[in-house]
Amino acid sequence: MKILRNTILFFLILVSILELSSLIFLKLKISKSFDHSNLTFAFTEIDSNNFMNLKKNVKIKSNISVFTDKNRLRVKEDGYVTNLDNENSKIVLIGDSVPFGWNLNYKDSIAGHLESLNDEFQIVNASVPSYSPEQSTKKFLNEFSKVKNIQFVYISNFNPIDLYLLFGNKWNEEINWSNYINFFSKDLFFFKYKTLPLWGEINFFKIMRKVYVMKYFEIPTNKSNKRTLESDKKIIDLYTDQLDKIKNMNYVNTKFIFTPILSPMHLKNNLNLLNDFEKSKINLINEINLNLENYEHENFIFLDLVSIMQDYNVSDIFMDNCCHLSSKGSEIIANKINQTILNINANN
Repeated sequence: MKILRNTILFFLILVSILELSSLIFLKLKISKSFDHSNLTFAFTEIDSNNFMNLKKNVKIKSNISVFTDKNRLRVKEDGYVTNLDNENSKIVLIGDSVPFGWNLNYKDSIAGHLESLNDEFQIVNASVPSYSPEQSTKKFLNEFSKVKNIQFVYISNFNPIDLYLLFGNKWNEEINWSNYINFFSKDLFFFKYKTLPLWGEINFFKIMRKVYVMKYFEIPTNKSNKRTLESDKKIIDLYTDQLDKIKNMNYVNTKFIFTPILSPMHLKNNLNLLNDFEKSKINLINEINLNLENYEHENFIFLDLVSIMQDYNVSDIFMDNCCHLSSKGSEIIANKINQTILNINANN
């Protein structure tokens, strides 16, 4: 009985020490670099339809400011409300963090540059960070079906390339950066058990979750045995399948401008400089882009950004190694979109 009591006491002391140490660690400033919190959650939430969307009326003011309105759209300034009921000619942007303008002020995003280039259109940025093509399409079809006079829709998604490489043949269309942890970690005990009765959150498990997420998020590896020809085809077809969903809605007076996946790796002059993971990734992107380029339907226009960007330095048009554009990169694309629109209108 004494041994059992001492064992329990030792266990409680050990747990208390671990918890106290974990709590102190999490509160230290050094833990900020360790904390893999996603800024996306500062302005996104699950809405009443159980759908991840931008929060209403967000005001994030800093070097990079983000404002949203009551329509859950990114807007240029605090208090601005996008009027979706007017008769103005509109350009709607849908997609993920790239057209959203990740880590850019509104004026430096594609939408902001478009506004400065063309005042004949009302620019509506309906992009949401972490969105997949399926989510982008669903948002557009659900929320813009009754919006009048949408003349052009710009469609751009980088996601979910990296997630597919991470999950391989276990990937499915529902996975995005806002929920991916739930898919690869649901069976792990430190994800299953986050709190204890009368104790609250288990801080040591919280650290274990962070370590696990950092391991898989920061340095994803492409294990070819996890991919199959069937799973590759599934993601290659994902992008054009979503275009088909829009096409089947028979938008007669709307033109859809869609883009290839654009990566800094496209601009590296020597493919031999890429490691095996990067080569596998760029090969997959090229297959998706070829499928998009061959997509031909009335009112759908393929905008070949890869060839447009070839003459620029990577550091000038991208702000990271993923896909996120600098202000200069956003401006180049906005100019190309605007020129495409002007050419279309001139020929009509």
